[in-house]
Amino acid sequence: MVSDDGVKNPFDAVQRPVIDPDYSPTPGYTEQEWAKLVVTARDHHRVAAYRKRAYALLLMLYTLCLRIDSLLNARVEHLGYDKGHHVLRVKVKGGGWKTKPIPPVTWDALQDYLDGRTEGWLFCTSSGAQLDETCRVAAVRRAGQARQPSRTSPHGVKGDGVTHALAKPDARPDKVQRWADHKDSRTTQRYNRRKELLDDSPGYGLGADIAGGLEHGAD
Repeated sequence: MVSDDGVKNPFDAVQRPVIDPDYSPTPGYTEQEWAKLVVTARDHHRVAAYRKRAYALLLMLYTLCLRIDSLLNARVEHLGYDKGHHVLRVKVKGGGWKTKPIPPVTWDALQDYLDGRTEGWLFCTSSGAQLDETCRVAAVRRAGQARQPSRTSPHGVKGDGVTHALAKPDARPDKVQRWADHKDSRTTQRYNRRKELLDDSPGYGLGADIAGGLEHGAD
């Protein structure tokens, strides 16, 4: 009888690569490139009938910092108005529900797309059916066909939103974390594609301050 007792896993001796948990191979867009992307979706999508949908979908993903599955599982009935804000009630990762405010530019694009529709899936096919996984990815990538579509993905949109929000002069990391629906601030920073940029080094600010102090001290 042949027994496997005592036989070690042959892969135990294999040296595994060290993977940085903060590394992401997904390239991102600058804010200027994002502006061009949404204009492309609005005015130059290769299927004219899909332009309003693509434009509204990109703005909803970007300005509400949503996962694609959360957005495409939302219904028109989940739209509302709360304390002066147009809002969307969505189910976020983990199963909980969250109310997300919709900025004016996004609300206008959404209403233009809905064209008075008051029920059904928020984003749907021409027949009113829910978009499937293939359509979900294609809806975003086709929108960026003239802006390097290989760089555009639904989840990449969220990464760009986090990166751009954190780059604002008055950015509050805790607010960006809540906006992104992250329980851990480290997750938010993993989305931040600017964190390794040399331009963002706090040392430049400190250096400028001390240089000014040195000049003042020499007077």
